[in-house]
Amino acid sequence: MSESIERWRAAIDAVDEELLRLLNERARLAAKVAELKVSGELPIRDCERETAVLTHMRRANRGPLDERAVSRIYGRILAESRRVQTRVIEEKSAAKDKDAD
Repeated sequence: MSESIERWRAAIDAVDEELLRLLNERARLAAKVAELKVSGELPIRDCERETAVLTHMRRANRGPLDERAVSRIYGRILAESRRVQTRVIEEKSAAKDKDAD
C-alpha cells in the first residue's frame, strides 16, 4: 500500500511542478500586460476582465473541484497577478524618476 501511495504522491509532485511552471509563465505574461498598462495609462485592476476570467474558469471546470474552490483559487491567482503588475509599474516609475534626475 505504501508503494502505491508513493507512486500517487510522485504524480502529484510532478503536477505541482507543472502548475508552478505555468503560474510563473502566467506571471510573466501579467508583467507584459503591466508594461502595456503603463504606456496606455490604464489602471492595474480591471474588474470586468477579472470577472470574465472567473466566469470562464468556473464554466471550464470539470471537477472534482467545485465552483467555490475554483473561484477561491483563481481569486488568489488574480490577486498575485495584480501584485506582479504593481511591482512592474513601480519599477518602471522609479526608473523614469531616476532618468528625470
